[in-house]
Amino acid sequence: MADEKHLKPIETLDDDERLGQIGHVQELRRDFSIWSLGSLCLCLMATWEALSTVIATALLTGGAPCLFWNFLLSIMCTIAIALSLGEIASIYPTAGGQYHWVAALSPPSTRSVASWFSGWINVGGQIVFTASAAFAAALQTQGLIILNDDSYIPERWQALLLYWAILLYAAAMNIWGSRALPTANLMSGVLHIIGFLVIFITLGAMGEKNTARFVFVEVTNSSSWSNGGISWLVGLLSAVYPLIGYDAACHLAEEMPHAARNVPLAMVGSVVANGIIGLGYCIMLLFCTGSLEEILSTPTGFPFMQIFLDVTQSHAAATIFSLVLTLIAIAACVAGIASTSRTVWAFARDKATPFSRFFSYVNPSSQIPGRSVIIVTVLQMLLGFIYLGNSTAFNAVLSMAVLGLYASYLIPIIYFMVYGRPKLAAHEYGPFRLPNGLGLPLNLLACAWLVLAIVFSIFPTFIPVTSQNMNYSVVVMVGWVVIGAVYYFTWGHKQFEAPVVADRD
Repeated sequence: MADEKHLKPIETLDDDERLGQIGHVQELRRDFSIWSLGSLCLCLMATWEALSTVIATALLTGGAPCLFWNFLLSIMCTIAIALSLGEIASIYPTAGGQYHWVAALSPPSTRSVASWFSGWINVGGQIVFTASAAFAAALQTQGLIILNDDSYIPERWQALLLYWAILLYAAAMNIWGSRALPTANLMSGVLHIIGFLVIFITLGAMGEKNTARFVFVEVTNSSSWSNGGISWLVGLLSAVYPLIGYDAACHLAEEMPHAARNVPLAMVGSVVANGIIGLGYCIMLLFCTGSLEEILSTPTGFPFMQIFLDVTQSHAAATIFSLVLTLIAIAACVAGIASTSRTVWAFARDKATPFSRFFSYVNPSSQIPGRSVIIVTVLQMLLGFIYLGNSTAFNAVLSMAVLGLYASYLIPIIYFMVYGRPKLAAHEYGPFRLPNGLGLPLNLLACAWLVLAIVFSIFPTFIPVTSQNMNYSVVVMVGWVVIGAVYYFTWGHKQFEAPVVADRD
């Protein structure tokens, strides 16, 4: 009977059967619907909100056209990435995500090392990405106070306390509010869309407009890079950052029904929806930027707050609009801890972490990996001490998010092209499969964009390079990988049980 089940097409298997084939048993509640999971991804990406925060950098590196055209290109290539990852997630719907896919696709000779490092890189990228959402919310809270009280002088320790408070709230939601999490995600998704519509309409109706030439054609270069093309490509980071994090869906695959179908739909759907919303908002925001000098010198520290104030001429309206972005950043932190904790839990389940038995524990009554939630939160809270000592070092750690996540997207796509696509039989694909003749070109496009973005994300934004404006992301990334290598080759490889999918041939 087992052999017959292994020969059945994946799409005919129920979730528990497929999870058993992958090598695990069901331990978590399947509470998420396609809508609640899609909303989680929408808010974790927070695309139009993130565009608000990166607009100043984009305007300095290439002007408005840099952000618009790079973002348009980023949307198209990110859809290719999401489609590529979605096809793999449909075959292997597991909370381990990228590292589990690499293990399933790798030849036995490289399975352990390739899978382990994929997971290590992904965990690091997720931790700092979620921390960046909490930190953004903390600094935006200080900005909101300044917006309404010119006498307020922000202190680092105050930002740290706000950062910790947001992380503790997110952890509490994931542990004690876990049953309400799907509903909370839906509500956040509604706020994400309604907030966009209200702000978009207000900017369109009330804002003084720049010319179309300024938005689409007029290139400027204030980064001091002598080569305008390099300056433009350095601006890629402004277009890439608002479109990461959609892999959260795959890490919650064991908490939703029909995961082989719904996880890819949530990933691709969130990218398409956020791409469309983000592109419209990008155009409107660029038309309404006003004076670059004024928005860069805003005492709030956030140019979008100054833009909202200039357009509405109302501190109350600017505060409400800005608060939408802050609330979504908090929702993104909640979603990020949910996703990251499941990755850590799955990694521990395969004995890939220190104290793996402890961190792979699932509370039998709540069916939540609470210990993984706690360790993720504690690690993120500890990062705050770096900010207290040196904000440049802290920003360097957070800048690893793009490198870590993009590398974790790149590795499984390469393995799928080399070991998966040429060898998998038709019945071994999931219900979400790219059409013949389209899959490989999309995989190649995805890899090309990932490599391009990774390379230029490590370039300094401005020159001459100083200790303050240096891009330390590659240093942090290398450090994280070295730490992982030391652990893996001294002890981890002896414990790690690389996932092996049941032979279905």
